Amino acid sequence: MFEPENHSSPGIIRISGNSRPLLITCLSIVVAVVLFLGGVGVGFAAGRWGGAPVAAGQDEGPAAALRAEFSLFWEAMDVLYRDYYGELPDPKEATYAAIRGVLSRLNDPNTAFMTPDEANFFRTNLQGSFEGIGARVDWDPNFNTVRVVEPFENQPAWKAGIKRDDLITHVNGESIVGTDLTSAVEKIRGPKGTTVILTIVRFGVEQPFDVEVVRDRIEIPTIESDVVAGDIAYIRLNSFNENAGKLVRDAVTAALEEKPSALIFDLRGNPGGLLRQAIEVANVFLPKNETVVIERFADGREQIYKTESEPVTVDLPIVVLVNESSASASEIVAGAIQAHRRGQIVGTTTFGKGSVQLPQTLSDGSILRVTIARWYTPDDRSIDGSGLEPDVKVEVTDADRESQRDPQLEKAIELLGGEVEPLPVQ
Repeated sequence: MFEPENHSSPGIIRISGNSRPLLITCLSIVVAVVLFLGGVGVGFAAGRWGGAPVAAGQDEGPAAALRAEFSLFWEAMDVLYRDYYGELPDPKEATYAAIRGVLSRLNDPNTAFMTPDEANFFRTNLQGSFEGIGARVDWDPNFNTVRVVEPFENQPAWKAGIKRDDLITHVNGESIVGTDLTSAVEKIRGPKGTTVILTIVRFGVEQPFDVEVVRDRIEIPTIESDVVAGDIAYIRLNSFNENAGKLVRDAVTAALEEKPSALIFDLRGNPGGLLRQAIEVANVFLPKNETVVIERFADGREQIYKTESEPVTVDLPIVVLVNESSASASEIVAGAIQAHRRGQIVGTTTFGKGSVQLPQTLSDGSILRVTIARWYTPDDRSIDGSGLEPDVKVEVTDADRESQRDPQLEKAIELLGGEVEPLPVQ
């Protein structure tokens, strides 16, 4: 575990033992990262907050029963803002805090709330390009700071030596421990050509150290193709954006022209994206009219999503690579391939983001994102929370990363009958 040093500058982290950070769900999609919204619709005011309680929306619905109970909340707020000796938050900030307080009782990190500024910030993240260090990051709740999920290959962070699972504690000497993901990422990002100094805590390294990274224009590659072990096609998908299905179909079609003996489909570090694209990607490998995922709602309704087109290949041997950062749409595709016994899944247990959120823009531009359904594999296994267990479990150790070995890729090649040589971590 770690703790702030008591005899040093605030925010410095000390690590002991072999503790490792747990992954937190922020977003189901890119950049791995993202607190969206959720909660209950409230729009009341009383006393110094503006008179009698008034609902912001319709009077009908489940929230109507809460309105009488919320009179106690506004009574307390009136006393607080009338009598408190000290600085109080802006009423709007207090309202945001109250919404988040309700959400914290749900134990559902995917039902979340975003202020207008946060909503705009994360819309930028979904555009696929930005100026920064070129790494997917997340907020680690165990260490209360930013954790690197994936440095993008050949991008500034990767070139500077930043590695997966590194913790970032300071940006240009300023501590980000105990802040939040949005403000931390805003500090890390910056104009192309500028330098940012990141203080890194790395497991197995006794002391924190600084890394200088020159920011650049980051174009996140959606798909990467290669050939490994002589004749095994390798395709890596980094996100399920609006073109993912076509890109995978085209990549597999092109790979087949080279007569490969097998195919490795790499979904490691892929945080997910669009459900429709997950179905289209699964359809590349599964026959028409096969179930890809089952969506179940709170009222018992079900929506079954099936493949709609002819596949590119149904007989080429496949291994799908996954890890703890494979989430959402990645888990849907891997789960469908596993359930239909179309290929083997190799790696570590996936993230466990198997739920559907409905985002609603509120009157001030903030967004409320509420879980409305959960996903199940074709053989009726829940994805949410527990994630998918691989058919063959292979960990990547610190020693592997240090020596730049990729034992998961090596195991995939071995299972597909290829000749295994030590391979660098992808």
